[in-house]
Amino acid sequence: MAPQKETMEFALHWVLGVLDMKSDTCYYLDSLSSGNFNMQLKQIVDSAMVLYTTQSGSNKRVKLNWVNVTCPVQPGSTECGYYMLRFMKEIVEEGIEVLIGDGKAEYTTADIDEIREEWSTFVTGFIYR
Repeated sequence: MAPQKETMEFALHWVLGVLDMKSDTCYYLDSLSSGNFNMQLKQIVDSAMVLYTTQSGSNKRVKLNWVNVTCPVQPGSTECGYYMLRFMKEIVEEGIEVLIGDGKAEYTTADIDEIREEWSTFVTGFIYR
């Protein structure tokens, strides 16, 4: 009998943290809508803010206000990257105000296909410069 080969699977999931330095707020977006912050990300960002204020010579003590943003929920388990890219695109195009209030309840297939096409065009252009 042949020995069984152990395999390790790593589940990667993309989330997005958007810092508003004016209001000391970090907006947290998770397309799986778990309702909880990724604690590792929170610790890293909080520590980075302490380091940033220290190195910038500021005496200000920064305590980030973390806001869990209601955002469209992905239908499956593999779309998180496209959802994060779509979130980023909307924030760049519409401003941080898009995170406050009632955002889109869902993305259509066309919304996600648009991101897939833009991403593939970017990557192809980057590879074949």
